Amino acid sequence: MSETNSRANASAWGILAAMSFGALIAQMFSTVIGPALPTIKDDLDLSLSMQAWTITSYSLAFGTALIAGGRLGDLVGEVRMIVIGYMVFGGGLILSAMATSGLLMVSGRTMQGIGIGISAPATLSIVVNAFSASRCGFAVGLWGFAHGFGLLVGPIFAGYMHDLLSWRWVFWLAVPLTAAVILVTLAATRNYCSVLSSGRYDIIGLVLGGLGITFVTYGLQNASNGWGTPSTWGALAVGVVLLALFGIVETRTDCPLVDFSLWRERLFSGAFFAESAVGFVYIPMLTVVGSLFFIEVLGYSPVMASWVIVITTGTCMVLEPPAGRLIDHIGPGIPIVAALAMQAVALFWMGTFCRETTLGELIIPLALMGAGVGIALPACNAAGMRTLKPEQAGMGSGLLQMTFNVPAALGVALVTSIMGAHSLDKVWTALAGKPFLQQGLEYAQAVKDGNDAVAAAILKSLPSDSAAMVENAMVSAQASTIAMSMTVLGSIALAGAIMALLIIGRRRCPKENPLAGSVQDDE
Repeated sequence: MSETNSRANASAWGILAAMSFGALIAQMFSTVIGPALPTIKDDLDLSLSMQAWTITSYSLAFGTALIAGGRLGDLVGEVRMIVIGYMVFGGGLILSAMATSGLLMVSGRTMQGIGIGISAPATLSIVVNAFSASRCGFAVGLWGFAHGFGLLVGPIFAGYMHDLLSWRWVFWLAVPLTAAVILVTLAATRNYCSVLSSGRYDIIGLVLGGLGITFVTYGLQNASNGWGTPSTWGALAVGVVLLALFGIVETRTDCPLVDFSLWRERLFSGAFFAESAVGFVYIPMLTVVGSLFFIEVLGYSPVMASWVIVITTGTCMVLEPPAGRLIDHIGPGIPIVAALAMQAVALFWMGTFCRETTLGELIIPLALMGAGVGIALPACNAAGMRTLKPEQAGMGSGLLQMTFNVPAALGVALVTSIMGAHSLDKVWTALAGKPFLQQGLEYAQAVKDGNDAVAAAILKSLPSDSAAMVENAMVSAQASTIAMSMTVLGSIALAGAIMALLIIGRRRCPKENPLAGSVQDDE
């Protein structure tokens, strides 16, 4: 190997290390909210809806900002977008650490999502740009390994900070890590040259698309209060109309935020829809099973719950690099279909979970879910990115990551609506004919609204045996509605597998990587 090639190779691996560090921090602090949520709920007096927004606001802002950041990265350069994004992220961390109300917490989480969202497309496009076709899948797999490691250590970190200090330190300690990401990125990319796109920025498209996604997610989340309420169907209707207008505008502008011609390539469209299915089921599963089911139903401590969910996140993390290498050899089609089928089986299995489920019975479905996601993500990202022109790299990267994270927000909203809509019915069925039925329903409503003081007062007003029956009925209702939600998510994963089979089939990536070669050698 020549000295020039050796330097270029070292630059590529240095860039991969820097982008992976940024991805680790981003994913780590996207999941820290789960184990700390019960305590945050008590400290800030959060309702069930506001609890959902502490999770949904990050994913929604992240997904919407991905589109904005992808196109901006193509126009002004990826490195600049990474630096700006992590500065915004740091500001959001400080706001969440100082939060004294649910509104401030959600605002901080929104800023965090925006910051990571506008920078994330650049991290993937730089990685793909830096490697040849024969190593692209493996590089994307290693980048995905960092994502998985962030998902793994995030809940554990949050659990220990919760026990040793407080949930606020989860956010405070992230601030110096964010500064380190900026410094490492600047050092690693000093020889990197972006391929810039021409044209203007589509502000109208950004407004229409962002508002459309926001209204749809808001409507789904409010479905826990009833599908017939104006806040539900009205928001959904407005969101659908805005997204339709977004599609019309994007097809008629010369410089679209989203170039719909990308979907003419079957590899890109198949990867896009497959990754949508993965995002829709994976993050809700981690949130609902890893937090609510383990802590509220099985009675695990936050630290215990964090370690158990490592069965899923750890399996995902470990499998991503070898899955990327496999994709370099056999193509993405078969791995994507098999991975989504594995997720469907795991989620249907989780649909059988109940209050009596033991730790041993959790292991196989949790590991199977992690394996499915660990294979699917590098396959989808490699398939989608390898079909793009250099000047489309940021846009394509943003779309592929958006199609994981926006469906994740929608999935959390859907699961929340299912749980909210059916929990009261389950309690009513369990306590039917009992003289304290009304108190039981009021207790369930208080728990649903996050009003712990009212819930505790209701239990205290009842005889001890009646209070125990009411409490048990609510826990059983939570277990039942969580299981129901997992079955719904399993159906979505199965549909994704079928769609991937029809669209991608056995297609392989191009032998040459059109994005490779953006690392400039030292002279």
